[in-house]
Parts: sequence; C-alpha cells; structure tokens
Amino acid sequence: MKNPIKFFFSREESDTKVANNRLLSYAAGLAGQNMNYGFVSNRLFVFLNTVLKIDSRKTGFITGFSTLWDALNDPIIGTLVDTRKFKPGRKLRPFLLYLPPIIGVLTALMFFDFGFSEGQTVAFIIVVYLLYDIVYSYQDVALWGMLPLSSASSDERGRVSQWATIGAGAGSTVAGFFPQIRQSIVDLGIANEKTAYFIGAVAFGFGGMLVSMLAYRMREKVTYAQPEEKNGVLKNLAALRHNRTLIIICLARFLACFSLTLPWEYFFETQGMTYRVFGTELSGATVQLMYSILPGIPGAFAMFFSAKIAQKIGGMKRILVVAEVLSVSIRALCFLIGSNERFLHFGTLVLIMALVSIINIPTNMKDIAHRALISDSIDEVELKTGERTEGISYSMQNFVSKLTAAAAKFIQGYLLRWLGFNEKITDAAGHVLEGTAAIRAHDASTRFVRFRWHQFMLGPAIGSALYLIVILFLKDDRAHTKEVERLLREKRAQMEAQASEAQPVEVG
Repeated sequence: MKNPIKFFFSREESDTKVANNRLLSYAAGLAGQNMNYGFVSNRLFVFLNTVLKIDSRKTGFITGFSTLWDALNDPIIGTLVDTRKFKPGRKLRPFLLYLPPIIGVLTALMFFDFGFSEGQTVAFIIVVYLLYDIVYSYQDVALWGMLPLSSASSDERGRVSQWATIGAGAGSTVAGFFPQIRQSIVDLGIANEKTAYFIGAVAFGFGGMLVSMLAYRMREKVTYAQPEEKNGVLKNLAALRHNRTLIIICLARFLACFSLTLPWEYFFETQGMTYRVFGTELSGATVQLMYSILPGIPGAFAMFFSAKIAQKIGGMKRILVVAEVLSVSIRALCFLIGSNERFLHFGTLVLIMALVSIINIPTNMKDIAHRALISDSIDEVELKTGERTEGISYSMQNFVSKLTAAAAKFIQGYLLRWLGFNEKITDAAGHVLEGTAAIRAHDASTRFVRFRWHQFMLGPAIGSALYLIVILFLKDDRAHTKEVERLLREKRAQMEAQASEAQPVEVG
C-alpha cells in the first residue's frame, strides 16, 4: 500500500472488484455500528448494577433476557429479509439508510435515569431494549448481509471481510475508551455517574449509528433471478441444513460463552488496582484502557494481512485453530505469572500484556475467517437450492452472538452473587456508593476480590477450549470453493440466457 490516500479513495471498480472508496465507507459504517453495540453490550450491565443499583440477579435477568430475545428474533428477521420481494440491488441497502437514527434514539433512552422505582426501571429497560433490538436486527442483518453480495469472487469477498472486520473492530475500540472518559468527566466535576453514562450513550450510541449510515454507499453486485414463489419462513430456516459450515461455526461460538468471567470493570476497579509508574499514579480505569489498547496493537496490525496469512498457513480454518490453542496455553501461563497478586506489580502486568498480545494476533482475525467462510458457504447453498440466504445466514451469526451474550449475562449475574458482590455497599456515613466506588469498597478478604484474577484470566480459557473442540470438525477446501464459483457462473449465465429468450419480441 504505497499511497494510502490513493488506495482508500480509488474508484476503480469492476463486476467482481469493489471500489476502495466504497469499501472505506462500508468499513466506516461498521465502525459506527460497533461503537453503538460495543457501548450497549459492555456498559448496560454495569450501568444498571452499579449506578441505578439494580440487584445483581435482576441485572443479569434484564440483560440476559433482553439479549436472549435479541437472539431469538434474529432468525425470524433474517428469513423475512430473504423472503421479501425486492428490486435488483435493493435487497438490503434501504435498511442501512433509514433505521440507524431510530436505533440511536432508543440507545439514549436506555441510559437516561427517569427516577423510576427498581421494578419500573426493570420493565422500562426491557420494553425499550426489545424495541431497540427489533430495529437493530434489521439493520445488522442488512449490514453484514452486504458482504456476500459485494462480489461473486470468493477472493474479493475475503478482502471485503478483512476491511469490514477492521472497521467493526475500530468501532469497538473507540467504544472501549468510555471508562476513561467517564472517569475524567466525574473527577473533573463536569457531571455525576448517571449523566456521564447518558453522555456516552449520546456520543457512542446515537453518534455511532449516524456514522453507520455510510454503509449505504456499498453496492449489491451479486444479482440472481428470484423464484416466482419465494420460500416461507420455515422453509427458509430448513435450508440451513445444507450449510454445514454455518452450523459448525455457530455451535463453536455458542460453546465459547461458558467462560466464567465478568466485565472488565469488576477486575480493574477493585481494591488495590492502582499502579505507580515513574512517579505517576495510574487508576484502574487508566490501566483498563491500556490493557484494552496496547495488547491489541499487534493483532490490529495483523488484520490488514489476514487474507494473505490465511493463504500462507493453509486456509481460514487454521486461523481459528491457532487462535484457540494460543488462548488456552498462554492464559494458563499468564495465570501462573500473575498469581498470589503478583499482577498488582506493574512490571508483571506489562509482561502479561505482552503475552496477551500474542493471543490477540490470531484472535483479531477470527471474525474475518468466520465471515469469509460463511460467505463462501452461501454460494454452496445457492448451488444446491437455487436460493441466496444472506439474511438467514448472517442472522444466524447474530443469533448465536446474542444467544452467547445472553447466556454470558445470566452467568455473570449469578457469578457476581456467588462471589459475594454487594451492589448496595455503603461508605462509613451510610451513603450508598455508585460506580467504581462501589466496586473498590469491597474488602480484600471477600470472595469477590480473592477470585478476581481467576475469573479474569482463566475464565475465557474455558470458552476457548470448548470452541476448539467443535471447530476442528470444520472443512476448508479452497479447490472445492473455486469449483462452486465456476458452476454458479455457468448456472447464472444459463438462467440469464433463458430469461432473455423468454422475453416477448415486439413486432413493429
């Protein structure tokens, strides 16, 4: 990439190649969407539990139930998208333009304190989240469904998947800055915890969705003849049985949710999590920001070369296997290095971050591999059934992501209760503490603090091991993929020829 400006703003385009300026807009759209989702998925639990003081089990129920609903409606919405009639090139793009502002407004509502009672807050959040999720699911299915429609070439789809995932990761990274921003807002006296979260919801939630509208510039290049009678919802769901790749990836990702771990705030904001570096004291929020950014740099850099790396090591499946093997082995090593509270020493923490950065190199490429493999599998389904299943295939990806998140939220709620976390802890004067102050107030002798390192470092390794067992059954045969592409080109050309012959001839 000799000249990045020329590269990203190039308008060179063909029937199979996506213009780089459109690819940049698509990646930016995904960045905006993931700013929103990263903020909601990572902050709502903590906001309800530590700021609005909702009981841990109720917080787990709210976020878990809401995410479960989110998961269950995705396949339905995916099939509705696939089975609707549409004009050529307009299967998904309209959803990318009109829905984001609505999603942004609903996001802001979830982080505004209306002064309701605990029961009223639970009911309000569930209702708003359900509405948020229905609209978000349509936009999400359309956004990721554009990937297999972007080109008839699997190689080009791999490139689109690479840049789309980079954009999505960038959005999640930006959302990860919120804890430090929130802490600064509170420490400077600009706003209290409640207002700081609402500011974050407006900036990351509503603002992110406005940015996501840029994805509308992407074109749908894979065109095909729609059957006169489209499959119904049940038949569309039944078509998934032809997609072995999708089934294996979904099962592996679901099993990965059984990680006994909590949101990072419950580790980095605990008692004693301050470090002195060259005479400067670093707070838990600052260390969390460092941990979220620095170990991710090698992985973020590797993402730019993921397609080439996959070719070198023998396919996208190899990336998935290497990622989980490294996750299990290196996390076990990090746990031993940081045990007996040695992680409280900054030098030890730096060594751990260096080791975690090795994990992040293949881990950051996993979503690229998932999406590239699923895009190829959609071609195979079309060859077998004559139907394109972008909607249901990517909604199933979303279904599993959200089902995984729902299960994780339920687990987190009960794990917090087992660890003895008290969300209504008070100070010496009897005032109920909020946010980070509530987390730090727990005594070092409590189970919550004693097991903080176990859940933070070893918890994710459990999910990695379960994922690895399933993903080993995945097949990734590039020769077969190229043959499917060839057969589809012939089939589409034949259908176009038949359609042309069927056109009535005008007699003048």
